[in-house]
Amino acid sequence: MDCVKLLGLDASVRYMNRNGLCAMEIDDFCSIEGQPWASLWPEGARQSIMRSLADADADGTSRFKAFCPTAKGHPRWWDVAISAVADVDGRPVGYLAVSRDVTESETSREALEIAAAELKHRLANTYSMISGLLVGFAHGNPNNERFAEDMRDRLAALGRAQSLFVTKEAPCAIAVLIPALLEPFERPACPIVIGTLASTCVDQGQADAIALIMGELAVNSSKHGALAKGGEIHVSSTHEADSTVIRWVESCPQPLQPRAAEGGQGLRLMDRIVRARRGSIEFDWHDAGLTVTLTFRTG
Repeated sequence: MDCVKLLGLDASVRYMNRNGLCAMEIDDFCSIEGQPWASLWPEGARQSIMRSLADADADGTSRFKAFCPTAKGHPRWWDVAISAVADVDGRPVGYLAVSRDVTESETSREALEIAAAELKHRLANTYSMISGLLVGFAHGNPNNERFAEDMRDRLAALGRAQSLFVTKEAPCAIAVLIPALLEPFERPACPIVIGTLASTCVDQGQADAIALIMGELAVNSSKHGALAKGGEIHVSSTHEADSTVIRWVESCPQPLQPRAAEGGQGLRLMDRIVRARRGSIEFDWHDAGLTVTLTFRTG
């Protein structure tokens, strides 16, 4: 149910359709007729409105999303498209503004962000508690104290990496993102070698996907692969044409079980995540281990 408005050159309200009056819970159009459109919005949204009107003047159309309660105070989020309107001679005469109620999707997004923040907080508390227990139990034994300090550093690094999986804070530069994700998983018996990393950036959604994929590969390796069996992992990236290509090469002293053939849930999830972000993922099982090629369009 779209709210359609015609605005004058001064952005005052000249017309609103019946659906719009209903959506905004306005009983009488006369109560808003001639008023500056921006005055009907909360102060925090008015800058976006003025900027969008200027963009519509320059480019013909513009778009923004903002919060505005109804006339009766019910909270609403709106996705608004603005188009400049001209007469038959091409002279500007005003604007057409079409607002769509997106409250449900915005509320769902906000709920997910709150859940992610809570998960991040709980993870940080859990890692801190485990670190405290390790240090406390090791106190007084020099060998155990060194081990506890090493584990504390690893847990801190793991906490930083895990936070990238549940927030929008993942860095989008490949050369920064990949080392941050893999640092906590390296161990003396199985080095994770970070090779040449292309100086390219991905968008936020792709960065989130890479964080999830690297975490899943590392966890799988710690259960079944090189991290568990004393092998080696080499990670690198290149920029090819309009794509960023990341390669995970896992080598083991003994053959790995090709889990891709089993259609594991984790592998299917990785494929779905990557495809949703304009990418592809390939698994190549060989006698020495596994090569994963992760490709994202970045051009």
